[in-house]
Amino acid sequence: MCKQSSYSKYQKRVIKFLNDLLGTETPFSYERTKTNHLKVLIDGVPKPMYTGSTPSDCKSINNFMAEVKRELRALKEVPAEPAQKAKPRPPFQLSNDKLIQGCVKSLRTRIETLKSKEECLVLETKSVESINPGRRDTVKHAVALALQTRRQGTYLKRKDIKEVETTVMRHLNFMLPTAAHYAGLLDSKNKYQLKPNLPLPVEKEVSDKAAQEPRSTNAVNLDEEAQSVDMKLTEETPKTTSLQTCSNKNSASELMAMSVNNRVDLLRSLSIAQALSLIDDINQALALNREQDIDAVVSLIRDKDLPLEAIISRLDAA
Repeated sequence: MCKQSSYSKYQKRVIKFLNDLLGTETPFSYERTKTNHLKVLIDGVPKPMYTGSTPSDCKSINNFMAEVKRELRALKEVPAEPAQKAKPRPPFQLSNDKLIQGCVKSLRTRIETLKSKEECLVLETKSVESINPGRRDTVKHAVALALQTRRQGTYLKRKDIKEVETTVMRHLNFMLPTAAHYAGLLDSKNKYQLKPNLPLPVEKEVSDKAAQEPRSTNAVNLDEEAQSVDMKLTEETPKTTSLQTCSNKNSASELMAMSVNNRVDLLRSLSIAQALSLIDDINQALALNREQDIDAVVSLIRDKDLPLEAIISRLDAA
C-alpha cells in the first residue's frame, strides 16, 4: 500500500469517504494499481471496486459512492423487521471509535512493512503458527502507543481495551494476507530445496579424508600462530564492546549525530527481522507525530475561532 501522500486529490476524497462511511464496523483496504487506479476491497463485498486517479467526469465520486452504498445495502438485506430508530452512541463509545480509527490508520500506512516482516518470519520458522501471536503483539503495541498520545483524564477499563484490540485485529487480519497464502508460499519454497540423502560432492569427500589424517607439524605451528593472534584480539575486544555498549545507550538524537558511515556500520549489524521492526517503529512514530500535529492545528483553529472556509480557500490557493 502506497503512502497517503502518493495518492491523487480525488483518491484522497474517496479514502476519506470510505473512512467516514464504514467507520470501525466494516474493515476495508485499498491500493493503487499499475494504471494508477484505486482498488478498494471491502469485507463482505464479493468483488473489488475500482475508481480512477483524475477522472474527467465531475460525477465520478458520486457514482462511486452510490456503488459502494448499493453493495453495502445488498449485504444488509435481511427479512423485514420493524424499523427501529438508531440510538445515539454514548460519548465513551465515540471516543473508542476514534481510537480504533487512529490505530487502523497508523497500521494501514505500514502494511507493506508488516507483510515483509511476516514473510521473513514464516520463511525463517517454516511455519504459519507464529502469524497470529505476531499480529496480536503488533495490535497491542499500536493501541498502547495510541493511548499514550491521548489527552490526560481519559481512562479505559481492561474490558474496553480488549474490545478495541479485537476490532483493530479484525481490520488488520483483513488487510494482511491469510495463513493459506503463507502456506502456499512455503510449499513453493520447499519445491526448490535439495532432496535429502544426496551423495556428497567429490571435493567434500576429499576434505573429509584430509580431516581424518594426522596433522603435520606445519599445522601445529599454524595453530600456535592462530592462538597468538586470538590473544591479541581478545586484548582489543574490550574497546569494541565498550563502544557497542555506548552505542546501545545512545538515544535517537545521538544516533543521528553520528556520521553517515558510522551509523550505517552500526545498523548493518541488525538482522532482517530487526531492521524491518525498526522501520515499522519509525513509520508508526511518524504517523503518531502527524496525528498529534493535526490535533494541535485543530485546537489552534478552535481557540482562535478561525473560519474553516477561509482556511480551505487559502489552502486551495496555495
